[in-house]
Amino acid sequence: MLPAKLRNSMFDKISGVTMRKFFHPSTLTGAQGLIKDVMLQSQRDFFINGTITSHAACPILMAGMWVGGREIVLTNQKLPAWLKKAMGAALSEVNKCPYCEDFLISLTHAAKKNNVANALRQNEMESIDDELTLKRLQWTKASTTRNAEELHIPPFSPEEMPEALGALLVFNYTNKISDFTMKGSPVPSSLRSGALKLFGRELQDSSAMDLEHGDSLSMLPEAELQEEFSWATFNPLVRDTLSRWNHVVEEEITQGLSGEAQHLIKKNLNMWQGGQAPLSRWWVEEEVQDLQGAERDKARLVLLIAKASYQIDDGVIEQVTRHGVSEADLVRLGAWSAMLGAKTIANWCAPVPCTI
Repeated sequence: MLPAKLRNSMFDKISGVTMRKFFHPSTLTGAQGLIKDVMLQSQRDFFINGTITSHAACPILMAGMWVGGREIVLTNQKLPAWLKKAMGAALSEVNKCPYCEDFLISLTHAAKKNNVANALRQNEMESIDDELTLKRLQWTKASTTRNAEELHIPPFSPEEMPEALGALLVFNYTNKISDFTMKGSPVPSSLRSGALKLFGRELQDSSAMDLEHGDSLSMLPEAELQEEFSWATFNPLVRDTLSRWNHVVEEEITQGLSGEAQHLIKKNLNMWQGGQAPLSRWWVEEEVQDLQGAERDKARLVLLIAKASYQIDDGVIEQVTRHGVSEADLVRLGAWSAMLGAKTIANWCAPVPCTI
């Protein structure tokens, strides 16, 4: 295993190799204030990675992603952290986010769950030894389609369900924001098998930590539970984390998108059935035809991030930046879009479905 300083530097650099030209993450040596707090805590409890640091132009949103992931996924609660990471890997395959899938399979190896990690890497779910784990990962894969048969009887107890839904939200957000800020995985396909196992060994120490609950919450202001997260009511940590995170996302978007466009997009998402989008992007052109100019270009990007982030390319982002949109506003648009898509999916998987 590499020395800690070298290991941290390696993962920081590897995770940012495929970052798009529009985003300029901070380095730890140059970080200040909230950005530095987030990076130091993520280095201690996980590892600094490009998906988080891509938010650096808007520090409160960088903190939001870190707090959401740390408190809901990285802590052991009713569900073990390793299972939630494996759920994230399974979801990333469905969402076509190779960047996330590779790192989450590495983290499953790090937890010494090699049978599960190998099944995920080879996309051979039936080879998973434990029946309950298999059912939970199958439920996760089915979750991106509204009313999928597997969602009718969730393989989680009522006490576990808020955490399972919270993990779904975190990883859908992560997949969508990663597709927006990254161009695929930094791991070459020819080296994938060995590289993921190697990364897993290097991450064993952080994966073995039993993190203190709530240690990052103070990075975000307190907020009341929003009705759309009523399913989180009986898990105080999930409830508090989502309330704070969603609050800052909704506050920040007021600087980046008009109320009219927000209303149209939310109405659109409430009718979304999930599943894979058509190969052509003509579907999104039909959905933004009532808007004009900059708002139309922003709405196109928002809907792609929320519903089919794997269809994003630099050209779609450049259609927005040509209007003078700053990097901070790009991050605001990306975070709001990813959260919107993520909570839409979590809400239709809830025992009592909610609307956004």
